[in-house]
Amino acid sequence: MNENDVLVLITASREKDEIVYRVECASNLTEEEFEYYLSEIIKGICKWKKSICEDSLRNFSGRIKVKKK
Repeated sequence: MNENDVLVLITASREKDEIVYRVECASNLTEEEFEYYLSEIIKGICKWKKSICEDSLRNFSGRIKVKKK
């Protein structure tokens, strides 16, 4: 995948005993575009794996780091 083609990137990784979430977006995206792409990604995941979005699922937590400028 070409780095210049990436619009939104979501990463979950382990750091020590925590799960760390990172969400990055291309610098030329508007806030509205970013919100739209992110919501469409979530909708797609929920359609693909319905059990992930059910209320009965276990809760996960982690830190969201501010993107460095």
